[in-house]
Amino acid sequence: MAKLMIKTPCTTYTLESIMCCIFGIKTFDVLVYFTLLNNGVLRVNDIAELLNRDRSTIQRSVQNLVNAGLVKRRQINLKEGGYFYKYEAIPFSEVKEIIKDTMEKWCREVREWIDRMNEEDLKDITKEIL
Repeated sequence: MAKLMIKTPCTTYTLESIMCCIFGIKTFDVLVYFTLLNNGVLRVNDIAELLNRDRSTIQRSVQNLVNAGLVKRRQINLKEGGYFYKYEAIPFSEVKEIIKDTMEKWCREVREWIDRMNEEDLKDITKEIL
């Protein structure tokens, strides 16, 4: 039987900690997500000003959020050449559904793993612990 390894930083159950676990993001990323959610479409500089943080810190955070699917990036082309990006948080209703679906899947997989356990598996677990 394969050993089930569950790696999660969640030790308390807050919305912030659950979002970090489900989406693989950092605490600060959650703050940036809610800043975008509450303020609409923003540029990195706007977010940096709102949160009083360095632009590079915000840039890393929004990239994490884009990679996690929590934020959408839109390129704005300038008439005189060049471009910039604006960022928009996905609706919180979508975030809630992703969280619920992910947690349901996790619970189902843990139940199935426990159901597959037998006496031999328990002996192996005991040996590993000792």
